[in-house]
Amino acid sequence: MELTGISFENYKAFSRRETLVLRPLTILIGRNSSGKSAIARFPLLLAHALAERAQSPLELDIRGVDFGGSFVDLIHNRTPHGAIGLGASFESAEGDRLEIWARVQHFSEFMMQVVDSFEITKNGQPLLSLQRSEVDPQVEKAIYSGQWGREEAKLSLYLSFRGLWPVVHFSPQGTEESALRLEELSNSLSSLLPQLQRAVDRVGYLGPFRVPPTRQYRFPGGLPQSVGVSGSEAPALLGADSLRKGGVVLKAVSDWYRDYLGGWMLDISRHGDSFSLVLRSPDDPSIEVNLVDVGTGLSQVLPLVVQRLFETLTGKSNGLEIIEQPELHLHPGAHGDLADLYIQAAQQPGARFLIETHSENFILRIRRRLAEGKFDVSRVGIYWVDDAPRPGSLIEPINLYSNGDVSSWPRGVFAEDFDEVRAIRAAQRGANNDEG
Repeated sequence: MELTGISFENYKAFSRRETLVLRPLTILIGRNSSGKSAIARFPLLLAHALAERAQSPLELDIRGVDFGGSFVDLIHNRTPHGAIGLGASFESAEGDRLEIWARVQHFSEFMMQVVDSFEITKNGQPLLSLQRSEVDPQVEKAIYSGQWGREEAKLSLYLSFRGLWPVVHFSPQGTEESALRLEELSNSLSSLLPQLQRAVDRVGYLGPFRVPPTRQYRFPGGLPQSVGVSGSEAPALLGADSLRKGGVVLKAVSDWYRDYLGGWMLDISRHGDSFSLVLRSPDDPSIEVNLVDVGTGLSQVLPLVVQRLFETLTGKSNGLEIIEQPELHLHPGAHGDLADLYIQAAQQPGARFLIETHSENFILRIRRRLAEGKFDVSRVGIYWVDDAPRPGSLIEPINLYSNGDVSSWPRGVFAEDFDEVRAIRAAQRGANNDEG
């Protein structure tokens, strides 16, 4: 089962229901504070709500990612007694499509949330529909009415929710027939949940502010599998690879730096039980510079390159990886080369990337690879997050074609270069007229 789409309603900047198809490479663009980060981080919220240890419907601090000071911060316009809707689409290896949707109601007087309604559909057909009947939010095992499968008879049952997932409780007053129906429903839910959990367990995240390097690191005791949400584990991953795995990942990262970042090669300088990350001169490898002493862009891009090449070389590119502003602090000339890393990775089976970017060059490289026939247009999607004045932001898909063209481009998007040149020309004409 793979996570293939997300949907939400009344969430953060978005008032209406919005849906994103998660292609192998999904790009979010838009102005500052339009809601891009809220979208990019949404799968983390969903993954935690479906996790095995989930308790309350939604948490606000997930893997160090802060979603707000209170639940109200998740609700559009911060309505005290509001609700948000959230959902996901999954696809099985057999091609079956499963969708879940839940509405979480906030009760400000108790500072608590309950799942007000819950739905599951399979291949477009309703599988389960539940609606809370209990008014008191403090009742844990509440009465829900609903329908299951194609049965016409409505269900009335006691449920609690573990995160976003319903747990069936049996009533001693029920008939034998109803008990059998509830047992069958309970078994179905219990067998389905682990499949969804395996899909959302593979959601990774790398934030926009990567931890700056330090002069020295200790070799890790284990074998890190991820650079972490802030990239802090990238040096440890390289250290373990160099010490125990022959430095395969380190060499690949070094080659990437050499090819795309000025010829300097990344290396490890060992000092007993510790090590430093250094860059070696292409002209004289004996000359080394600690990564701390080079430009910010070279260190900020390190976690992205390490994670990508590590997963490519180990065959672990499987699941959804979220990256916010991968181009941050990097020279625009290298943005396209960074895009190529994700284009190549997005062609591996099971790999999906959700990337928020402000880089025009990143987008242009994707379009170029489409035009060159090196990337399949069905594997990429671009969404414009529109914050134009209206009741809430909107998400607009930008259709791409195999020749790299787009069906339409939002007005003013990446038009700054042209606008500035036009202003320069106008100023020059004005100056010439004054001289005349």
